[in-house]
Amino acid sequence: MASTSDAVIVGIGETRLGKRPGVTGVELQAEAVMAALRDAGLGKDDVDGLFNLGPYSNPSQMYAMTLSEYMGVRPAVQSSIDGGGSWTPIYMLANCIWAVQSGQCSVAVCTFGEAAATGRPVQGSGWTTSGARPEYEYPFGITGAVGPYALIASRHMALYGTTPEDLGEIAMSARRHAALNDNAVRQTLFTMDDYLASRMVASPLRLFDCSTMVDGAGAVVVTSPERAADLPNHPVSISGFAARTSHRTVGQFVDLDQIELREVAERAMGRAGISLHDVDVAEIHDAFTISTLIYLEEMGFCRRGEGGDYVREGRIDLGSRCPVNTHGGLLSQGHVAGFLHVTEAVRQLRHDAGAAQVADAEVAMVAGNGGILGTNAVMILGRS
Repeated sequence: MASTSDAVIVGIGETRLGKRPGVTGVELQAEAVMAALRDAGLGKDDVDGLFNLGPYSNPSQMYAMTLSEYMGVRPAVQSSIDGGGSWTPIYMLANCIWAVQSGQCSVAVCTFGEAAATGRPVQGSGWTTSGARPEYEYPFGITGAVGPYALIASRHMALYGTTPEDLGEIAMSARRHAALNDNAVRQTLFTMDDYLASRMVASPLRLFDCSTMVDGAGAVVVTSPERAADLPNHPVSISGFAARTSHRTVGQFVDLDQIELREVAERAMGRAGISLHDVDVAEIHDAFTISTLIYLEEMGFCRRGEGGDYVREGRIDLGSRCPVNTHGGLLSQGHVAGFLHVTEAVRQLRHDAGAAQVADAEVAMVAGNGGILGTNAVMILGRS
């Protein structure tokens, strides 16, 4: 992407996470947007750009228009963006940057949120959504996300000897970080014995390997550096962004060494003019523990097959050179499609993260995917 010197992040917002019966997705998104605008020192009448995504758990068309109408804003640019999972908030933020850079709007907001814990029209495990029924998966019972990620975890174990304990270390690290976050829904610490005793959801993935579904939303506000100069927060810049799509369904998975995550990360860092060693904190997709392990390996934090050693050595924990998912992530803070990975990265760069603050953080990486590791994106943020 082009230089982002003409657009910066000036506000972030999160709703309270958990179970909030009767609260709709549009109400949650509006709540997060208003919180982000208050944080930025702006009001809803300042908003002339809006990007969002409708609830996966209760699909709806033209959701950006729905939210605009609900909030009473009249944006010059608006769109609903769905690339899946943690890829979507990254790409929403990129669109905010482009819209402000190009002069299409002066204050752009992006948001995602849904009542995933209480608002599903049909009870089930995880998301219950309508849509395609892949011919090589659906007839054999491979639906949703847990089964496909379990297949990928099995593949990684077969190739590299990865163990359940390796995945358990990631789950425990996320929980330790969540214990420092007042807006995390899972804060009770657990041991490796607790992890191994947790029920199997889809072998080899246990309960603690899976993210926590919540009702909640997040939002981010972007404007120009000139406008930011009169606002209360230290602005955060986006200096690099890159993405790549390889497949849609797990039946077309191209294998771990072909999803090109290393190439995506290197492109993003190259555009930012940094190397991996310059990254102070990383917020990485963790809908399942295996995803975090694969990202660590494929982006170059460690070699393939060495992710287990990397996490056992405490190298993703607070206090290490580059902590990972300092807010508790999707695993323990709550699954808001990775949007709160972005708000946490901004919080870290504003030096506003309280007990979870990474000392002197100047560069943050946000990395996520959509589908079953099918489209991957990396974004580099910096303290302006």
